Amino acid sequence: MLLPVVYLVIRAAQAGASFWDLVTRPRTVAVLLRTLLLASSVTAASIAISAPLAWLLVRTDLPGRRFWTVVTPLPLAIPSLVGGFTFVAAFGTGGIVPRWLESAFSLRFPEIYGFPGAWALLTLLSYPYVLLPTRSALARMDPMQEEAARSLGHSPASVFFRVILPNVRHAILAGGLLAALYTMSDFAAVSLLQFDSFTRA
Repeated sequence: MLLPVVYLVIRAAQAGASFWDLVTRPRTVAVLLRTLLLASSVTAASIAISAPLAWLLVRTDLPGRRFWTVVTPLPLAIPSLVGGFTFVAAFGTGGIVPRWLESAFSLRFPEIYGFPGAWALLTLLSYPYVLLPTRSALARMDPMQEEAARSLGHSPASVFFRVILPNVRHAILAGGLLAALYTMSDFAAVSLLQFDSFTRA
């Protein structure tokens, strides 16, 4: 696993002083900032989807809960290339949804290429990385802690921030790290949606 990193270090050492000129040139810095923006946005959106979804699946009587428990992690089984082609076919220029909106309501669907499309697609493909550990942490957590906090007069928001969040915080952070790393390593989605992250540039 370290072979690519060792290779890059050796090649950088051979470049000498020109290495720093290459690393600090405006295009390289811009690509780095775009990649970090995409990774942090996808991670934040994945957490925003996964935390409430995990709570619904573990702590509520959601209708069809077993079905949703099986279906929600399925994006992990979809390669990003297949997901990207499907996303472009559905929402891209001349896709199914834009044609339907234009014919039915004379509405123009917004462009999906660039950052918005890459962000939406990668969020849909990577939120299970946050969902699975968060759901597992909630399932292991003793519900009596929440009941004790409510019996002491804490509001639902207070119970969430003082009892639930401290118990699942590490699972959310670990899943968020996985989502960020997946986003930074993906090539197919950013290529299909024409967003210049490090893997495409």
